Formats: sequence, C-alpha cells, structure tokens
Amino acid sequence: MSTGPAMVAPVVKSGAGTLTGAATKIAARDVNVHYGDKQALFDVSMDIPDRAVTAFIGPSGCGKTTFLRCFNRMNDLIDNCRVTGSLQIEGKDAYAKNVDPVVLRTRVGMVFQKPNPFPKSIYDNVAYGPRIHGMARAKKDMDGIVEQSLRRAGLWEEVKDRLAQPGTSLSGGQQQRLVIARTVAVNPDIILMDEPCSALDPIATAKIEELIDELRENYCIVIVTHSMAQAARVSQKTAFFHLGKLVETGATEEIFTNPRDTRTQDYITGRFG
Repeated sequence: MSTGPAMVAPVVKSGAGTLTGAATKIAARDVNVHYGDKQALFDVSMDIPDRAVTAFIGPSGCGKTTFLRCFNRMNDLIDNCRVTGSLQIEGKDAYAKNVDPVVLRTRVGMVFQKPNPFPKSIYDNVAYGPRIHGMARAKKDMDGIVEQSLRRAGLWEEVKDRLAQPGTSLSGGQQQRLVIARTVAVNPDIILMDEPCSALDPIATAKIEELIDELRENYCIVIVTHSMAQAARVSQKTAFFHLGKLVETGATEEIFTNPRDTRTQDYITGRFG
C-alpha cells in the first residue's frame, strides 16, 4: 500500500464518459472462473453496452483479463479452467454446447498487449480471416475488404504503396493498427482489447485511442487497461475489479468523479494499486 501523496483522479474527456441508452450487447450473470482449485473470479454480473467502450480497471491480478477472456472463450484453452454462470451475447448463451468457439472468436475479435502480426505481407495479414471464411469471391472483392479494413484502422494511407511488405516491417503502433485491421476484416460484433497500448509510445498510443473512439460507432469494444487516464479518455462505461470481484460499474464520468465504493475512490486517487 502506498503511503505517498494521493494522485488526482484522471480527467474524463468531454463526450467520453456518458452513456445514452445503449443496448446491451453482453450480459454476464454470476460468472465464476476457477483455475484448478484456485478461484479467480467471484460472481461477476454486469451488462456491457453495444456501440460503446467499456473499460475494465483495477490492480494487477484482480481478474480483469480473466473476465475479458470469458467473452470469446479463450479460457477454454487453459488446462483446468472452469467457467460457471451465465454469459449471453445478444441474448444467446456463449457457452451453449452447440456454440463453436472458433466461430464465436470470429464474432468476438481480440487485440492483445503486444502487436502480433502474422509472418506474412501486410495484405495477407488482413486477408487471412476473410480467406478462411470465404468472404471474397474474386481478388477485387478481397482487395476491397483489405482496403476498407486498413482504412477503418487508420492505416491505409501509410501502407497502401507497400502492401507486399511484411507486417513485421511496420513500427509497433502501425503493427497494432494492422492487427486491428485484421480483426475488423471478418466483421466482428465485438472487439476485445487487452492492454492494447502498453507496449507503445505516447504518440502511437494517441493514435490507437483515436481509432478506438472511431470504432465504437460501429462496434462493442471492451478494453482492459492499467491506465486510468486512458480509461477516462476512451470509455463510456467503467468497471472496477479488486481481488477477483467486481466492486462497481457505471458511466465512466460517475466512476471517476463520484464513485460509490471507497475502494474505487482509493484506487483512482492512487492510495493503492
């Protein structure tokens, strides 16, 4: 626990911290996650709105990423991981026996901490998913998907003359935007982001944040971040986790200016974390 002076809570960007009647995209009820004998999440219930950014904040190891990975069933890939409770996407059970996790992950895309472009050309990175899912009948159709996806990721003008070059030749920030282009190329409903700016410099971070703000007009976005300033800037809803439990959730502006729980207040002002 820090004994130093408390920090000032981040300022919520104008227009970022309000929710105006957004429909619920994801509904979680009493979600518990166990890794073997260890319980990582305890009875988490919350609604996540469509066409908005929801930020998960809290100390390291508090369950933010564990909960995020429930949405696209990435936890299924971990031995001895067990998820209980109800998690519905657009009213349908994401854990129903007839749900194919591979198909689900097409609808629920994920952007990880470190940019992870495939060892392929910029073009083939974006075209990879649409090819697998047969989304283009002819090359001109694929060209259109690639261009549109790169435009959505704010990258087209920077790479349009070098699409044959490796994705790994791009800068870190460009690689992360390439990964986002790859994610939107398959027309997902939801985009999950796990600390998408933690490996980036401030300029690249600002570009990703601008991109997130643009993408929320068409997607449900959920972001895990250790940066409370980032949560304040990009999200409309914020959820604070502590020791595997959801302490409180609400409009970002309310969470940062008038939290209901003293633990939230202590965290956002730097008294612990």
